[in-house]
Amino acid sequence: MYGLTLVAKVTFISIGMYHATVYLLSLAGTRSRYGSFRNQGYHSIPNIPVGNTECWPASDNEPADIDHTPMVCKFKNLCYSNILHTFFISRSGGTKTIFPKDVHITPLKGIVDNFLPHWLSLDDDVMIYRHVHRYFQTGHYIMFSRIAGSNIAHDIHDVLLPMFYTYNFIGLVEPVYTLFLINDKYGFGGSEELYRIFSSDAVVDGYLEFSLLPENAAICYEEVLVGYSKSPIWYDWGVGRITEKPLNETILTSDHVRGFTSYAKERFGISEICDTVPYGIILTRKINRKILNSKDLQTTLSIELGMEITELSMKFNSISEIIRKVSCARFAIGMHGAILILTMFLPPGATLVEMFPYAINPDNHRLFQSMVQLPGMGIEYANWRNRDESKSTIAPKLASALGFQNLSKTDRDDILNRSEVPPKICCDDVERSYRIYHDTIVDIPAIVDIVKRAIR
Repeated sequence: MYGLTLVAKVTFISIGMYHATVYLLSLAGTRSRYGSFRNQGYHSIPNIPVGNTECWPASDNEPADIDHTPMVCKFKNLCYSNILHTFFISRSGGTKTIFPKDVHITPLKGIVDNFLPHWLSLDDDVMIYRHVHRYFQTGHYIMFSRIAGSNIAHDIHDVLLPMFYTYNFIGLVEPVYTLFLINDKYGFGGSEELYRIFSSDAVVDGYLEFSLLPENAAICYEEVLVGYSKSPIWYDWGVGRITEKPLNETILTSDHVRGFTSYAKERFGISEICDTVPYGIILTRKINRKILNSKDLQTTLSIELGMEITELSMKFNSISEIIRKVSCARFAIGMHGAILILTMFLPPGATLVEMFPYAINPDNHRLFQSMVQLPGMGIEYANWRNRDESKSTIAPKLASALGFQNLSKTDRDDILNRSEVPPKICCDDVERSYRIYHDTIVDIPAIVDIVKRAIR
C-alpha cells in the first residue's frame, strides 16, 4: 500500500518516506506536556494557512450516482479547531468546513463523524481571534475513525482491508502516509501492531493529540487523505437493526483477501512457505467467553489427531505471532470472537471450527463463516454450539456489569428460561450480551469428531 501516481482527476507528485515535523507555540505548561507526546520541536504560526481540497471516487466499483459514491479526498492545510471540536479549511474570502453536500466521504462510518457533509460558514473573528494558539504540522496523514473501538475484527473488516484496497487502487503501494485515528477514546489495544505496518510512522492517536492542545487552539496539517471504498467489505453488522448478515453483493474474493494477508505477512517478515509437519491451533479468550477445559481439549486433539496443537490468545501472543502460526495451520478452533478474524490467514485446504456459547445461534453470527467461504478462499468451515446450560457459567460481577442484575426479576427469569437468544437490535442488548459472554465447558468428543471429519 501506498507511493503516488496520476489517478483519476487528481495528479499526485511522487514523495519519499519521511518523518513529520511539528511547529507549535512555545507556552509555559504546554510545550512540555504536548511535546512529550509527539516528541517533536514546536513553533507557532502567525496565521491559519489557506487550504484546498480535491476528491475522486474511492474505487472503480462504486455506484455511479455521485450522491452515494464514497470518495477519497486530499486536503492541503486541514485544520482542527479545539474550540469548535471540528475540522475546517481556511479559504480566501472566508473559512469553511470541509465538504460540499454532494460529496459522501463516510462509507460505513469509516471517517470521523465531525467530517460533516455540508458547508458551514465561520466568522473571521472565530478563526482569527478565538484561536489564540495556532500550530502547524508538516507531514502526510491518512485520517480515519472506527465504529467499534479496540476490536481487531472491526479493525480489519471496517478499516484496514477497505483502506488497503482503496489506496492500492489509487496507486499508493508503500506506506508513505502516517495513519491518524480520529475521535476514538479507546486507543488501539492489541491491534496497534497491525495498524503500524500500514503506516509510515507510529500511528497517531488523535483523541490524545487533541486533548493535549490548549482549549483555544487550532492545529493544521500539511496534507491529509480521508475516505475509502466500501466495496471490499463482506458483512453488515446490523447496527440499529435486528439482523447482522453477510452482504449479498460484495465484490470481495480470495484475491482481495490474499493480497491483504500477503502484504501483512511480508511486512511482518513471515514466509509464505510452510513446513510439511501438520499442526492445529486453538484460539482462546482469557477474560470472558473462555473455553474452561481448553487444556483438556488441546491434549485430546493432539492424541487423537497425532499432531501438535498450539493454544494462542491476544493476551499472551502478539498479532504477528498469531498470524505466523495460523498461516500454516491445518485447522483452527476458537470460540466466537474477534480473534477469529485472523483465520483469514489460514492456508487453502485448512479448516475453521467456530464454537458458540449456550443460547447463541450460529446462524445469527456469520462474520467468520462468510469470510472463509468467500469465493476462492478454499477454507472449510464447521461450527459447534453448546446446548447444555449446565456447561455454561458467567462471573457474577460480569453479569452485573452487563446490566443483567439491573433487570426486573420477571425479565431475568424470561432470559434464563429461554434456550436461545432471539434476534436482537444491534448492539447493546442485555440478553445477548449476558449469554454471549458466558464461559463454556466444551464437549471434547463432539469437537474432536467435527475436526476429524473436516480435515479428512
